[in-house]
Amino acid sequence: MKMRCARFAVLALGGALALGAALFTCAAADAAPPGPRDPDWPCQQIKVPELSLAAVWAGSPVDPQQIDWQHDQPVADLVHEIAQRREPLAQAQDKVHAFAQQAKEQKQQKLLALLAGLFSVLDQERGAVIAGLDRFGARQKELAAAIREDNEKLRQMQADSASDAGEVNQMVQRVTWEAEVFQDRRQALSYACDVPGKIEQRLFGLARAVQHDLQ
Repeated sequence: MKMRCARFAVLALGGALALGAALFTCAAADAAPPGPRDPDWPCQQIKVPELSLAAVWAGSPVDPQQIDWQHDQPVADLVHEIAQRREPLAQAQDKVHAFAQQAKEQKQQKLLALLAGLFSVLDQERGAVIAGLDRFGARQKELAAAIREDNEKLRQMQADSASDAGEVNQMVQRVTWEAEVFQDRRQALSYACDVPGKIEQRLFGLARAVQHDLQ
């Protein structure tokens, strides 16, 4: 979208008003929410506010709220270690398998505690990312509104023959800068919008490793 908008803006360089309108048109297009349910949601991906363990776990029902995994130090240590996305998933799964072998007769209890801990930690992390994306979306809407307002001011200034040329030029620069900031933020957003899905994929992969060792 940004490349297409950039070309549109270049073609509009023949007039300051056209430049502002072109840039705003691009910003407004990116500002449109993907659906009516949550106007602040800035991602193309469908928003799923809360994650359920059943979505990633095919074993017997487990209630993470009923498992006191935090007071089992070896479990808690492993949860915080393998929940980090910087560790390759395959390596984290190997650690789950090694942990299961060490647990021996307590394997089921320990692995279910591990599962509960992983869900709690990753669900909390995912929730924080979702909340951050909501705040980002709200700020983008505010910036789009500011661009719209400034673009209208620019139109009025250019329609008024008494307008100061220097002030008109300043307004052009302001609208251009605001639209560029909007587009830069939008481009940076593409990575952040993938994070909730990556967290879900990691939780699914780790839950699958736990289930494998419970069989």
